[in-house]
Amino acid sequence: MTRTFARRHGALAGFLAVLVIGTVATAAPVAGLPAPLSKGWGWVLAAGTVSGVDQNARTATLAIVGQGRLETFEGGGNWRRQVVTGSQVVHLLPGTVIADGGDEPATLAAIHPGVPATVWGVVRPDASVLGLKVLVTTAVPRQSPVSSITPSRPGGVSGAVLRSSGGMLELLSAQGARRSIIVTGATTVRKASGIVPAAMIAPYDIVRVEGAVNADGSVAATRIEVELEAGSAVQVASPLDQVFGEVEGLVVGGVMIPIPTGCYFIKGSGPGAFKQLTPGQTVTVYGAPITSGTTSVGLRARVVVWR
Repeated sequence: MTRTFARRHGALAGFLAVLVIGTVATAAPVAGLPAPLSKGWGWVLAAGTVSGVDQNARTATLAIVGQGRLETFEGGGNWRRQVVTGSQVVHLLPGTVIADGGDEPATLAAIHPGVPATVWGVVRPDASVLGLKVLVTTAVPRQSPVSSITPSRPGGVSGAVLRSSGGMLELLSAQGARRSIIVTGATTVRKASGIVPAAMIAPYDIVRVEGAVNADGSVAATRIEVELEAGSAVQVASPLDQVFGEVEGLVVGGVMIPIPTGCYFIKGSGPGAFKQLTPGQTVTVYGAPITSGTTSVGLRARVVVWR
C-alpha cells in the first residue's frame, strides 16, 4: 500500500492544541514520562529534500525522494507497514535531535530549503509528524579527533562514570576511552541540589571534572560537577525492539529513542558502541524526555547500558 502525505499548514500553537488531546501511552499518560506508542500511532523514516521551513512555527517540509517507511501500531503487537511518498510537514520539537553529515550537533538554522535530509519521527493518528531526529547531509563529514577523554573546560575532562571505588572514579569518554579520576577530601562535588559527598557519585552519572593531570594520565580532581544523575534521570529498561542504523535511533520497550552526538555506550563494565546493539538485548537508557506540550513522545538518550 502507498500512502501519500498531504501538506498541512497552521501555527505550532494550533498543532499543540490538537496534540494534547491525544496520548502516546497505552494507559493514561504521565506528563513528561516516555511511554510506548498507542494504537493508531506510528513512526516514519524518510529521506528527501527540504522544500520549506517556518522557523517561527518550528516546522520543515520534506519532499520525499523515492519511498519512505511508515509503521502504524494496530494493537496486540500488530503493526501495519506502508510506504510513503510526496511531501510532509515535520514539527520540530525542542528536544528534536538535529545533526549534520558528520554527525555533529546542528541547530534549526541548518535546516533550509534545498538541503538533503533524513527524518525519523513519531506519526500521530491524524498523520502529523513529530520529528525525533533530523540528519542534514550537505555538510562534509568531519573526523572526530583522537582524544583520551571528552574535553570540557581548560584543565578538565568529562565522561560517564563506569565505577566508583576507594577514592577513585573510572570515566568513559564519548569516544570510548577511559580515564582515572582521583578523589580526595579536598575535592568539591556539586549536583543540582548543591554540594554533596563524593560517595554520592554513582555508575552511569555524567560528570565534568577539573583538576591537574598526572604523568600517568589520571586526574587529581579539585572539582566535580554531576551533569546527569543516573539515579534520578528518566530511564527506560526493556528489551531492544528495533535499531535504526540510518539515523542512530532505537525503540526500547516501545519507546522511541534518538541518539544524539556525545551519547555514552556502556557494555558490561566497559565501553560499547551503537553498532553492537541488536534487537532482543535488554538495555537501560538514561536521558531526557522529548515532549510536545505535556505529552512525551520519546527519550533523548544520554547513556545506553547493556550486558
